Amino acid sequence: MLISPTLLAVMPLCAQTAPDLPWRPFYEKGEWAGGASAWLGDGTHSKRTDEGLVVADTSTEKGSGRHYMLDWRADPARGAALEARVKAVSCSQPWGCGMSVADGVHEESLSIFPDKLLLVNAKQEFPFDAAGGFHTYRLEIKGEDIRLFADDKLLFDGAGAFTTAAPLNPPRNQCGFGCGASSATGEAIWEWVRFRSSLPEKEALKVEKVPGLQVEFGQPFEIIPGAIYTSLFRFRDGRLAVGGKHSADGGRTWTDGPGLGTHFFEFPDGEVIGLGFNTKKVADGVFEVPLSRSRDGGKTFEGVPARLNIPEGTGGTGDDGKYYEGPPVDHAIVQCRDGSLLAAVYGYFKTDTVLCEAFPPEWKVYKYRTWVMRSTNRGETWDYWATVACDPSIGIESFCEADLLTMPNGDILCFMRTGGSGPTFSPLYLSVSHDDGKTWEKPRPIADRGVWPNACRMADGALVVTYGRPDNWLAFSLDDGAMWVGHSCFYQGATTSYNSIEEVEPGKLLVVYDGRRLDADGNLASGIMGLFVQVYRG
Repeated sequence: MLISPTLLAVMPLCAQTAPDLPWRPFYEKGEWAGGASAWLGDGTHSKRTDEGLVVADTSTEKGSGRHYMLDWRADPARGAALEARVKAVSCSQPWGCGMSVADGVHEESLSIFPDKLLLVNAKQEFPFDAAGGFHTYRLEIKGEDIRLFADDKLLFDGAGAFTTAAPLNPPRNQCGFGCGASSATGEAIWEWVRFRSSLPEKEALKVEKVPGLQVEFGQPFEIIPGAIYTSLFRFRDGRLAVGGKHSADGGRTWTDGPGLGTHFFEFPDGEVIGLGFNTKKVADGVFEVPLSRSRDGGKTFEGVPARLNIPEGTGGTGDDGKYYEGPPVDHAIVQCRDGSLLAAVYGYFKTDTVLCEAFPPEWKVYKYRTWVMRSTNRGETWDYWATVACDPSIGIESFCEADLLTMPNGDILCFMRTGGSGPTFSPLYLSVSHDDGKTWEKPRPIADRGVWPNACRMADGALVVTYGRPDNWLAFSLDDGAMWVGHSCFYQGATTSYNSIEEVEPGKLLVVYDGRRLDADGNLASGIMGLFVQVYRG
């Protein structure tokens, strides 16, 4: 309710957030909290000035917001708070300029107009000269209670007013500020923003100690500035490629070269092939995918379509809400003992109709299955070979984004994602084939999370796999995949958690990943990074 001085003297206020929680900076003087991210749409801009960070959205086109977010792990029972010192310039409608809070159960937004404040979900409006100068606004939440302060004066004591449900896929538990609606315009100058929640201080990178194994992480270095994830490919002669960057000295220096995608394979004779990701439907059960082929050791490539024969395969909606004509090829090609090739594919058969609850039901996103395709003509045509894993009761999305790894005895290991981060992690799974991919063991979890796994076998026989979300991790197996140990976090922060790893010299690994951070002007600075990992046995 709106508070008058008389009522304030006699009525109880809603529960206060835990006083033992310290204030911590979200944004101040060009610096951002670790893990801060942003929605930065076209028609928007931001810049650090002497007064503060100017954040403006001058467009009403779809996707035109500019909103900064932080996953702050607010505990509803303990409470949390968000406070900012800001001067409003303009705000055309709700969410056009303001602050937002969500604790995984409920959410609220404070819209700051030049002449008023509006708690959008609680439908509470307060006349206020927000454009006349800088003012400090604070939102405190706890349970179903919310309080609004302006310059330390209580404007609204909302006992039982914090009840609008937060989105649950995954549960939104974050604070934010800026311009949060495409249909609205707005501008403000933010001197500083701070928060109080149960988010722990940044922890040191986690390295699991393993008897007989010593792992040392080097310092990260940038391979491609301004880029989002592109995978690492190692040629048989030791050359490396990350997108359009190549290295002939184990990753120490990089020069321009032909771009390589996420799943390429080099034959013993030096010919290199690579498959695209999206398939196009040709006929019922028949699909095409781009095939890149190099006959000069990866110096130049030519493109032709490859045919995929998947009698029960079908298209469907992906986790981005878009419809795809056929199942995606992702993200490995290996060679069997008889010289044939296997490629990993995931998606839907016509009988796969169990809805994935992580997405709106009207999207009709179903639980995935993973299977392998076989080619006997160097990648020109591929035939369905066997399903690796199909069990809609497992994971958030079930089995997808597989990587394949061949062993010296001919066994094939298949690592699979079963979902991204949510209310609980969805484990990384492993299945093994002893007969060139014709049959597969029942998949088993080997890590507590894991999107887009990538694995390699080291010269000394150790296996290593990268995985993540949240954060980026790797783990080792010293017994051909039976047990996985040394689970270690090598990067914390904004990332796709899509990583690649290869051994560049005996005992020395190179892991490639993308990292993103906010710069002083509020723009995202991204880059593909490399990290050397030294591994000692004994």
